[in-house]
This record gives sequence, structure tokens and C-alpha cells, in this order.
Amino acid sequence: MLGTLEKAARMLDLFTPARPEWGVSEVARALAVPTSSAHLTLSSLAQTGLLHRTLSGRYRLGFKLLSLCQTLLTNTPWRDVAHEEMARLAQRSGENVGLAAFDGGQMVHVDGCGGRLGGAGPARTVGEILSAHASASGKVLLASRPWKLGLATVQAVMQGGELPRYTENTITALDELEGELARVRRRGYAHEVSEVQAGVYGVAAPVRNHNGEVIAALSLGTIAVRFERQKELQREVLHSAAEISGRIGYGGGMNRE
Repeated sequence: MLGTLEKAARMLDLFTPARPEWGVSEVARALAVPTSSAHLTLSSLAQTGLLHRTLSGRYRLGFKLLSLCQTLLTNTPWRDVAHEEMARLAQRSGENVGLAAFDGGQMVHVDGCGGRLGGAGPARTVGEILSAHASASGKVLLASRPWKLGLATVQAVMQGGELPRYTENTITALDELEGELARVRRRGYAHEVSEVQAGVYGVAAPVRNHNGEVIAALSLGTIAVRFERQKELQREVLHSAAEISGRIGYGGGMNRE
């Protein structure tokens, strides 16, 4: 049963905004499984509504996922608190604000607020998978867990012994990433400088629950011409993350270097 669920999860992970539709043979090749096995699992997922089989025999995500997503969001009360603070942060700073959390071994965009200044990359969609090793949010979330667990997350996307490179500034070596995460833990926040997208700067801070556990990362993005605002934006993000954490029961202090 566990093997079947893992296979189904791997198949669902194939469906992305860039590749929303798959055929049976394409799935079999992508996951290195027999075509018969891919067909059986895809058919089962379609019967449950998690996938939709088109008239041409290909597969797309089903509306059952949308229903489950709405249930998840409705029953995540801290997200509403976070959204209120995110809206205030976006208004104060004028920059785009995002909220990310780990779902299994992947970092997912949970919510976002657009700033009036704009320009810091395309708008994210709820449920979009984000880079864990290159983004400020990803570094915050990776730094919040033991390195062995974080290592498993980043190793899953390694290619040829290195992490995916998006720009010339992207960290691709594991030892360099481990050192960066240690600095994030000391500072209490993370930043990215043209690591996911050239000319985009991001800063993120942890959101903690009543037990002090990091449950999400609050981030803010800006562009190169506004890089001189780094210190100001760091303070703003740390303040907002602390406000969210405090409102959901965290009573500890936050590092505001």
C-alpha cells in the first residue's frame, strides 16, 4: 500500500504549470516504471477524481484536488493571520510578499500579496513548488530542520552531483549550502541576491507556532534598483514574521540583526 501511494504521489508531482498534461508512456519514461504500471495508477487516480482523463487519452489534474486544497486552506487558521500581516507589509514596503511552507519534501507557495512597486518576478500561484536551496524562503525552512532532513530535500533535486543552477549566484554545492544555512540560523533570517532570478533580491524570516516550531517562511522580494533598501526590508520582514508568530501563540524572541 505504501509503495502504491508513493508511486501515485510521484505521478501527481509531474503535473506543473509548465507541463499540465501527460500521456501514459510519458509518465512511464519520466518515472522509469513499466507502461502497464503507469496506466493502472493513472487510471486509479482518474477514478478518484485526482486526475482527469481527456478524450485523447491523456491526463490532467482533477477538480478533486481543488476541493481538497480549499479544505486545507479553510482549516489552516494561521494562514488568515499571516495574510493580514502580509497585506500590511506589502502596503508599508510596496514590495511583493509571499508565504511558503514545507509539504512533505517540497517547498510550496501558500499565499502572497502584491506590492504597488512591482517588478520582483512573476506572481506566484498557491500550491506552486518553489526552490528550496536558492530562495530566501527555502533557506529559512531548510535551516529550521536538522541538516540530515534538509539534505534529503535538496538531494532529491540534484543533477550530476550538483543542485540546479538558476543564475551565476546560485549555490550548487552541498557544503556551501550547509554553511549558508548555519549563517541563516545565527542571523534569524535569510536572503537571496540574484540566486533564483537575475536582478531580484529576496529576504525571508521564520514564522513560528506556539511550540517555537518553524511552520512557514515569510518573504519579500524587490529588484536591483531598490537593493539599497536591504536593511530596511530585513527589519520589516523580521517585524512582520514576529507579529504573525506572536499572534498564533509564539512567545519567544526573534533575532533582528
